[in-house]
Amino acid sequence: MTQKISTRRQNANAKLNLLETFGGTSFDRRYFAEICDKPLTGAFKKKTVVHAGLGGTPVPREKTAAVWHTLSKTQRRDKTSAYIHIPFCSTHCLYCGFFANPAQKDKMHAYAKALIRELETDRDLDLVQSHPVNAVYLGGGTPTALECDDLRQVLDTVRHCLPLANDCEITVEGRICDLTEEKINACIQGGANRFSIGVQTFDTGIRTSLGRLSDRQTVIDRLLRLKQTNHAAIIIDLIFGLPDQTMALWENDIHTFLELELDGVDLYQLIRFPGGILDKAVKAGRFKTLADLTQRALMFEAGVNLMTRARYQRLSISHWGRKFRERNRYNLAMKEKADCLAYGSGAGGSVNGHMIFLDGNLDTYLETAGKTKPVTRIMAPDAHDGLSRLISGSLELGYMDLRGTGKMLAMDLETIFAPLTEQWESAGLIARDQGWITLTIAGQFWQTNLAQGMIDYYKQISTALP
Repeated sequence: MTQKISTRRQNANAKLNLLETFGGTSFDRRYFAEICDKPLTGAFKKKTVVHAGLGGTPVPREKTAAVWHTLSKTQRRDKTSAYIHIPFCSTHCLYCGFFANPAQKDKMHAYAKALIRELETDRDLDLVQSHPVNAVYLGGGTPTALECDDLRQVLDTVRHCLPLANDCEITVEGRICDLTEEKINACIQGGANRFSIGVQTFDTGIRTSLGRLSDRQTVIDRLLRLKQTNHAAIIIDLIFGLPDQTMALWENDIHTFLELELDGVDLYQLIRFPGGILDKAVKAGRFKTLADLTQRALMFEAGVNLMTRARYQRLSISHWGRKFRERNRYNLAMKEKADCLAYGSGAGGSVNGHMIFLDGNLDTYLETAGKTKPVTRIMAPDAHDGLSRLISGSLELGYMDLRGTGKMLAMDLETIFAPLTEQWESAGLIARDQGWITLTIAGQFWQTNLAQGMIDYYKQISTALP
C-alpha cells in the first residue's frame, strides 16, 4: 500500500508539467489534495470555504442606489427564486451564527407590515414581473415566530405580488416549538406547500445543551401532526458533529428520520463560527467532546451510506428526498447562483449576476420599507461569474460535464482543468469518464474545497490561456 501511494504521489506531482501549456503560470499547490490511503479524512487539512463561488466586486456605496435602479428595470434570467427574510428568533441557539433580533410581538407585527409594503412597492417592477418565480423561501431567523395572522398575510401578499409559476415551491422554515395547529393552518392557507423544520437532532440532552426548547417526543409528535395534514412536503435538517454527539447518536437521528417517513432531509456538518457563542462555550470547556475533522468525515460517510441503503433519492451533496414530493428547488437554485428576488431586513439575493444585500438594521428597515428599496450593498459579478456558477452548481450535484460545459462556453475545460482533475483522481476524490468528473464519497465530503479550488485555479491561470 505504501509503495502504491508513493507512486501515485510521484505521478500526481508530474502533472504540474501540464501548466507549461498555460505559459508556465506559477501554480498554487493548495489546490492539490494529499495523496494518502484515506482521502475521506486526509485529502485536505481543513474545509477552505463554507459555500463555494461567493465573491464579486463591491459597488461603491455612492453608486448602489443607481445600480439597483438599473437592475430593477432589467429582465431576469429564466430560473428564479424569491427569498423572504424573517429575522426573529425566540432563543439564540448555541450553534447559530445568524441570530439577529429577539422575537417580540410588537416588533414582529410592525415588521410584517413593513415587509408587505416592500413586496407591494416592488410588485410592478420589470425585474419582478418579467418571468415566473419558481421557488419562494421564507427563511430566517424563524418565520414561524410570526403571529398567525401576520404569517398568513405575508404569504398572501407573496402570492398576490409575485408572478408565481403554477408549480411554484413555497417553503416556510420553522421550529418545532412554533408548530401549533393555528400556525400550521395559517401557513397552508397562505399557500405553503413545503415546510423546512430545523430539528438538528432528536436527542433531548443535546437539544437542551444547544438551546432547543422541545424534547425528542414533542419533536416527533409535531412532525407527525404536520405530516398528517398531507398538504405539503415535510423536510428536516439534521446536523452532525454537534457537541457530545457520538456516532451512535448521529446514526440514531437518521434512523428516527427514516422511521417517520418524511419527505426529505438535509444532513449538514456543524459550522463553528470563530468568536460565536458555540466557539466560546467550547473554549470554556462546557462540553466533554466535540468531533474533529476526521470524526465529522466519518459521520458524513455514515449518513450517505444509511440514506443510500434506505433508497432515498439524492438531490444534492447534503440533501435527500423520498419518492416524488420533495424537489429541493430553492436550495439547488441558490447553489447555481440563479436569480433570487430578496425581501426583508438582512435578506440577500441576486440579479443578473449581482449579489444584492438589504439593510440588516431592523429599525432603519422599518422606517424605509415601502418608500425605497433598502439595498445597502451590491457585489458586481467578475469576468468569470458564469463559469463559477456552473462549477458550484454542478459539483453540488456530485458531478460535472466538463466536455459539454466546455462546448457551451467554447472552451476546452478538460484540458484547462487537467492538472487538477488528474491529481484529484490520483488522490481518490473523483472519477473521470468521457469528459465527466464524478465525486467519490471522499470528494463529496470535500466538495466545497474542490469547487472553490476549480474556481480559484481558473482565475489564476485564465490570463495565460490562449
